[in-house]
Amino acid sequence: MRKSKLIFAVFLAFLVFVSISGCIGGGEKLTETLKEKASSAIESYSESQSLSSTESYTESESETESYSETESTAATWEEPWDAYHPVEIDGDKYLITYIKYYLRVRTEEGAPVYEYEVEKRRGNTKIHVYGKKIDMESGKQEKVDLGEFEVYEYYGKITPVKGENMNSTLEYTVWVTERTEETDTFFLFPSLDFFTLYGAVYAGSGNVVGISITYGDQKFLFYSPAAVGDMSTMAYQEGDINMLSNIPDVENIYTSWYGFYTFGIWEAVQGEDLYKPKQGSWGIAGWQYNYEINPDGTISLGGKDFKVSNVKWTYTFGNVQGQGEAILTVALPVPIETKGVFIEQSGTNVFTHVKIEDIAFEKV
Repeated sequence: MRKSKLIFAVFLAFLVFVSISGCIGGGEKLTETLKEKASSAIESYSESQSLSSTESYTESESETESYSETESTAATWEEPWDAYHPVEIDGDKYLITYIKYYLRVRTEEGAPVYEYEVEKRRGNTKIHVYGKKIDMESGKQEKVDLGEFEVYEYYGKITPVKGENMNSTLEYTVWVTERTEETDTFFLFPSLDFFTLYGAVYAGSGNVVGISITYGDQKFLFYSPAAVGDMSTMAYQEGDINMLSNIPDVENIYTSWYGFYTFGIWEAVQGEDLYKPKQGSWGIAGWQYNYEINPDGTISLGGKDFKVSNVKWTYTFGNVQGQGEAILTVALPVPIETKGVFIEQSGTNVFTHVKIEDIAFEKV
């Protein structure tokens, strides 16, 4: 395992989680806080790498076994949540183009568990791009159609099954000039692509052509003419992107998922052989991690069969504790099903359960 990488990832993720919890309602504040926290964490990490290491950790006997055999086979789980690179199934390579999750969340101890369906889809399409022209003499503003353009589309839909206050489907679309590793970052997450949406509007990402968000009678629409090469036309916008802070349940979905994601098993089992039973335990600087891997037959999903393992874990990180479990397959960068609890002594107590209901592939 890449333990130094994991420790840094956990630390940085913790800062992000704390920032999200406190800043979910304001786009500019969220963006600036995340940028500052991430930069500070990265700078601290870089400085520490230049110093001689005094770290020590404990490992179980199984943890010290040779990795030469397992690392050379296809039985290791690499790059969890990577949506950019194709997956390999039965010798063929595929891109995951659609995924549907069943999501359950609880954000307070003893509170009800709320349920949602989350769908994600991506692919090439064509759209009309709009802009705004201003007559400088009169000040009159006019919406203009700049024509049809080829774009890459990311579509998401969150449907309440048993929501707290959410009673309509939330749909959102992000159009970019081309699919990149950066634009793929949040595709496989069972949540709103919050960073992508706010980043496009507040950071002015040059790759984002447009955004559409709809919830009931609330709508936000944004187009960037500059993304398609038109520098003389201003961006066009309808509605207020801060409508997201007014949509019920969005904060619960977002914070519960990211609390679980940042403290999950993902980095810890990266590089492990999922199809061999194993137990591991190690700790460093107030961090203690325990996990076990148990192969458990096959599961059919999206018309394909996957060999799977059950993975369980517990951890302690300062005043944060948690435990979880997941059904993993080497062939997919996402868990087929996973659940866990995240507890912080000051009162945070979050439960998250995610299960893939459907998935589709495109051969590459």
